[in-house]
Amino acid sequence: MAQGRKKIPTQLKKIAGTDRKDRSLKNEMVVSEVISMPEAPSFLNDYAVAEWQLVTNQLADLKMLHEVDLALLSAYCREMGMYFEMVEVLKGGQIERTYDRDGRLRASKLKPEVKISRDCLDRAMKIAVQFGFTPSARASIPQPEIKEETKSKYNFF
Repeated sequence: MAQGRKKIPTQLKKIAGTDRKDRSLKNEMVVSEVISMPEAPSFLNDYAVAEWQLVTNQLADLKMLHEVDLALLSAYCREMGMYFEMVEVLKGGQIERTYDRDGRLRASKLKPEVKISRDCLDRAMKIAVQFGFTPSARASIPQPEIKEETKSKYNFF
């Protein structure tokens, strides 16, 4: 059964200036924004921790980091961490070769890490779209307005 277009949150419609009362949900779910920066989960590897810090800081700066998103965000970071770990392992090459006793090539095949890295990147990309981490996903999400402080010798507040 066709579902139609994905619903756009009212907050994003307000930012874009396309909000209409007749198309808004009357009691849309409101989630709490993250107040203090969360620590990276302990199960993440070093690559994933670096990704966690990058994306949580970016989302927090845009006021788009919410508590209910943290578990899915950690899954994204885990997948990216595993991907980078496999890429590191594959620096020596992606093909396994088997030779016979005479030194002739008997068989060659892709290392299992190639499939693992591809699967991890695939899963990470599916999650990344939900957060607007890909260029095409970002194009459909309006940027929240961030008020910058004017620096002037007359600005006391």
